[in-house]
Amino acid sequence: MRDIVFLERDPFAPIRHAYPVEKVLYHGKSEYQEIVILESPHFGRILVLDGVAQCDERYEFVYHEFLAHIPMFTHPEPKDVLIIGGGDGGTLREVLKHPEVKRAVLVDIDRMVIEVSKEYLPSLACSFNDPRVEVFAEDGFKFVQNLSSAFDVILVDSTDPVGFAHILTTTEFFRYVFKALKEDGIYAGQSESLHYHLNIVQRIQKDLREVFPIVDLYCASVPGYAGYWWSFSIGSKSQDPRKPLREKSFQTKLYSKDMHEYAFLPKSFINKILSGEYNA
Repeated sequence: MRDIVFLERDPFAPIRHAYPVEKVLYHGKSEYQEIVILESPHFGRILVLDGVAQCDERYEFVYHEFLAHIPMFTHPEPKDVLIIGGGDGGTLREVLKHPEVKRAVLVDIDRMVIEVSKEYLPSLACSFNDPRVEVFAEDGFKFVQNLSSAFDVILVDSTDPVGFAHILTTTEFFRYVFKALKEDGIYAGQSESLHYHLNIVQRIQKDLREVFPIVDLYCASVPGYAGYWWSFSIGSKSQDPRKPLREKSFQTKLYSKDMHEYAFLPKSFINKILSGEYNA
């Protein structure tokens, strides 16, 4: 029997991932992007947007746990949380594990991603009916402009910074985020691969440093992402993100206090990245 393979179309990576596929469960096009759900024998169901795999059932916990829990545990009491992007629901699921959360607002520009995820990725999109959740199908950049001291934590779970997602990695956006955060607020967002997208990592880090007094960089090894060594940029108004402030009271697959501290790159290496001395 001939293998059926999905060949990823990553606009930034110098390699292409090929995924064996058993079937295509969904194929559609929204106002913003092509949306596909694939069934893979190893990865389970895969969400693909514009030809790029965004998450898979088998390994999505790595990305979502690290994006959510490191900034959440950096904050002493994260009651109000904003997620920009994240229509698959994985980051929302992890955020709501924190009993301190009273309100979680998810803003994704593409409602179709949310609806498709609810139908085909129920292990990720399992928290949209939680009474603490508010969902808006809007432009996250415009949404955050009208906020002031409204959130304890803001997470950006976006696609690659190209097209409509590019604006979510700019100094202008970070200034709106800073204003939208309370006095001890925390921001975090994915900032691409240290191997293949180093220029993007450098730009995001430098732009964050123009806005936030405390900026840092942490990583996780995400099997489905090109380059694997995936980075997350974090900006804090007052707290050192390297030390979790609260004890974990719920189950996680990978995140722990030790993994929280281990995830951060040595500051000497971050300095090499920012200076251009590390130029892999």
